[in-house]
Amino acid sequence: MVDRVRKPEKHTKTLNHLKEEGVFSSFKDAMVFAAALGFSRKKLVAFDKSSEPIPLSVFRGEYDGAFMNMLALFEHRDSAYLEPEGDKFDAKIKLFEEYACGGLDIIESTIIAPDLDLQNAIIRLILDEQAPHNIIDDITALGV
Repeated sequence: MVDRVRKPEKHTKTLNHLKEEGVFSSFKDAMVFAAALGFSRKKLVAFDKSSEPIPLSVFRGEYDGAFMNMLALFEHRDSAYLEPEGDKFDAKIKLFEEYACGGLDIIESTIIAPDLDLQNAIIRLILDEQAPHNIIDDITALGV
């Protein structure tokens, strides 16, 4: 049974930067945000190499487990992923890790690499995710 959440090694600097700049108080919080962003943008990224993993027990916050369960249910539409152990539990954690990696890819390419102000750029990212989108908005954004 999985007892840790892997952090993608390629995003060690990004995670450190997010924590050191005070955007997130922990790697766990940064990973949950990144997974939500990855899910919202439908970006899953598999990875093999990980840096120091986070003990699964750290993800015991009020919403952490519920969020991981929601990801698995939306992805697989199978309540067996809600079980507290077994192969589907392990797959649920891997799914969370891959959405987090996808979200970290987005943060890296849209905020870190262009060297934007981190606090303001994260707020802008959140507001953009909350804004209603339609096909016209998506098409006109292509020209920007």
